[in-house]
Amino acid sequence: MHTITAHKYVSPRSRPLTPDEVEVRRIAYALKIPTAEACEIAARDLAPLLDAAEAAGTVIVVMPVPSSTGAVDANRQIANELAAEIHRRFPDRRVQVKITVGRKHPVESSCVRRRRGLPGLRGEEHAMIRVAGPLTATATAYYFVDNMATTGSTLDACRAALGFGEGIVWADEGRALT
Repeated sequence: MHTITAHKYVSPRSRPLTPDEVEVRRIAYALKIPTAEACEIAARDLAPLLDAAEAAGTVIVVMPVPSSTGAVDANRQIANELAAEIHRRFPDRRVQVKITVGRKHPVESSCVRRRRGLPGLRGEEHAMIRVAGPLTATATAYYFVDNMATTGSTLDACRAALGFGEGIVWADEGRALT
């Protein structure tokens, strides 16, 4: 899966962080229960990346990733702000927010698991399911929206449940910036 990332997420366990890296971590955590400020910052940084990734005339569908509880509220706020920012900056660009995947049941957060020394969730452990009906594929690009990625397994589980889609995240710990 291809993932568009605005910022690299650096662990303070690897080395002392720069002030910019501290700010990226602050915003990534503020996007978990989104503040308006964090959503605006994320949308401002992500909108041009998403616009540049797709040809003119391509409809962009942003799809909130469900949290470990199954709620989509936080990532829906990010997705809504991202869609609004794209509309403001690129008025000819068509963008929609759609709920396409959910969870069969709540799961333990990968973050909580890692803090306990366990591995993050993999594949089916995410319990992702498709909740959207038929989707148009012609001249349409689909992006799962999340605050951050560590290994990318949540985004991969979303893609497996839907059958297609790319990722767009504020910060990514495991991949090079794209």
